[in-house]
Order: sequence, then C-alpha cells, then structure tokens
Amino acid sequence: IETEADLARMETIVRVNGKETNRFATGDMIFGVVPFLVELTKYFTLWPGDVIWMGTDGASPDIKHGDVVEIEITGVGTLRNRFVREGQ
Repeated sequence: IETEADLARMETIVRVNGKETNRFATGDMIFGVVPFLVELTKYFTLWPGDVIWMGTDGASPDIKHGDVVEIEITGVGTLRNRFVREGQ
C-alpha cells in the first residue's frame, strides 16, 4: 500500500498485450486524484486493496477477448487483467 504517493512525479502507463498504448502524467487528470477520492469517500468506504479506475487522458485502445491489459502507475505497481468476453 502506497501512502506517500507524489502525484506530480507519477505516470500512468497502459499496455495491451505488452505494447504501450498510452502514457500520461497521473497528476494531470481532469478531476484530479485527491478531489476524486474525497468525493468517492462521501458515499462509501475505501479499504486497503481496493482498486479505482479513473479513466485515461481521453484515448482508449480497442480491446478484444483474450487481450491482456496492464495499467502501471509508477511508484505504485501494475494491475494486469485478461479480458474475457461475457459467457466465456
């Protein structure tokens, strides 16, 4: 669990099947990470291990069944998921 994150120095990197498709400064999001978290916690409790996806900087890759998508936030870690079509 990262408790001392410096958003001004972090990047979000998106990879599909190992190929980088997007990279942007995490602190440059439209709504900002801190205000977003403050708003969320008005309605429910966040627990250690919870994952929140805030979106991208506007460009999303086309993802199909079987693709492996990695979302890395520098200094925090990488979330890796295989996309599976519903019913598979």
